[in-house]
Amino acid sequence: MPGTPKRKLTREEWDELDIQYSNTPGLADVFSASGEHYLLVAVLNRLGYYPHSREEALQITEELLSNGYE
Repeated sequence: MPGTPKRKLTREEWDELDIQYSNTPGLADVFSASGEHYLLVAVLNRLGYYPHSREEALQITEELLSNGYE
């Protein structure tokens, strides 16, 4: 959840998340959730994060990516 410290990802996890994040449009670019948003949430779920909104999914992703990888 936002504000909770996030673990560093492995390089493979980081790469997968980065690729999906790059494919996901920003909130200002689309009116409703795109298929890419659902794929991003699926990646986050596999990593143990369960966002409740598109905004939260993007926030968690940005934090995880900014933490780098092991």
